[in-house]
Amino acid sequence: METKLRDITAEGILEHLRDLENYPDEALTPYKEFTLGGKTYFFTPAGFLCCKDPGSKEVGDSFCGYLTDEVWHYRTDDG
Repeated sequence: METKLRDITAEGILEHLRDLENYPDEALTPYKEFTLGGKTYFFTPAGFLCCKDPGSKEVGDSFCGYLTDEVWHYRTDDG
């Protein structure tokens, strides 16, 4: 049985971006990579946060969580 560890950094990213009242001006772009806590993250066009596994190109990325449609469309040009 595989155990997945919590990614506290990813949880913090999602919590921060969900706070539209205190952080209204932060925009997101699908597939634009950013690094926090020594890990590289990106959002898919559907608002899913993924962490690039070290050394991976496309295959092997880890799902970390997601933004609701409301938040995703607010933070991107999609809405």
